[in-house]
Amino acid sequence: MTDVTSVAASELRGVTFAKQFPSPAEPLRGLFVAEQVLATRAAVDWRVIAPVPFVPRVLAGVLRKPYVRGDDDLDGIPVVRPRYPVLPRRALYTTVAPAMARSARGAWREILASHRPDFIHAHALYPSGAAARRLAGGAVPYVVSIHGSDLYTNMVRPSWAAEVRATLTGAAVVVCVSASLARDAVALGGADPARTVVIPDTFDSARFRYVKRPAHSGPLRLVTVGRLVEVKGFDILVRALGDAVRDGLDATLTIVGGGPERTRLEALVAENDLAARVAFAGALGEDALLGKLAEADVFVSASRKEGFGVAIVEALATGLPVIATWSGGPDDIVTEDDGLLVAPEDVSALSEALRGFADRAARYDQEAIATRALERYGPEHVGAMLVDVYRTVTAGESLSANMEATR
Repeated sequence: MTDVTSVAASELRGVTFAKQFPSPAEPLRGLFVAEQVLATRAAVDWRVIAPVPFVPRVLAGVLRKPYVRGDDDLDGIPVVRPRYPVLPRRALYTTVAPAMARSARGAWREILASHRPDFIHAHALYPSGAAARRLAGGAVPYVVSIHGSDLYTNMVRPSWAAEVRATLTGAAVVVCVSASLARDAVALGGADPARTVVIPDTFDSARFRYVKRPAHSGPLRLVTVGRLVEVKGFDILVRALGDAVRDGLDATLTIVGGGPERTRLEALVAENDLAARVAFAGALGEDALLGKLAEADVFVSASRKEGFGVAIVEALATGLPVIATWSGGPDDIVTEDDGLLVAPEDVSALSEALRGFADRAARYDQEAIATRALERYGPEHVGAMLVDVYRTVTAGESLSANMEATR
């Protein structure tokens, strides 16, 4: 994580409210939220409320659930972790936000009294955003960030959609991590365009930096990163690679990440006779991930839907060109100088892109790719945009002209 201390001059008092937030038990969970906190800490005196679902310690191992021991801190920033009751598989899902708010009320009251926050920044519309809305109660303005699935998956039932719309309506500012997400927040969720702004996620620029890769003459080395779930399109990538190899491409693929789709993907790898070419690396920490990126020639994202794409930005920051899909967030991220975009769920198009990339890989200026990633998504740039929003909200003003330019 990166602490950028040159973002701002004046100090604000803020509360980040996020269910997804790193903990000793899950150090990678919600890392993108923590990076925003660290990117703005020079301008904002932060407190963090990171609710966790209640899991009895004696059952955590049996249920294969992480056990978060209690309050801690993020590089000196206090993090409180109230426990809220929750049932699996979204049973009684509409009760989660109220339960989360009730469990956090004691911490919130203490922060109100001792910290006197100017605003709350909630991450994800439901349940975190809806819980923060209840805590704020109209007395403290709140900002809500939409990261992708928190909009789409929570619109599928009327009661869930009602929570989303109430949260969007009450927010002082709605932050979306991509332009497509902002358009959908307005069209699907009823967000006010005048209070909706696009601010991308940031990344750890001290760790993900340009890597000078030696010339490589062997197979084209592909790498992909993400949770192994259906929406990420790893099955599409495996099928595309299988087609490309059968058409003469010499390539290998490293898949970084864990998740419920692994068994199905391993079977698909075998079905496409790719066992000698595809490696499952599992979930990796940032240092190990950096090693995989440094060894690769191209990063591939085959997502069916992607709110942003932090893994894409991290790859670009090391100078790695990218092949991705027109799936939302990548539409904004990947320029023609950075790589290629193809249609989602199109095995043939992705296979063709893989085959063509083997001939054009050397044309990309990897150092320039890394420089652009830092300029567009580095903590200093993203942090300044967020601080502008916080100042606007605290002053009770409308979004400034430079913020409007990003909408």
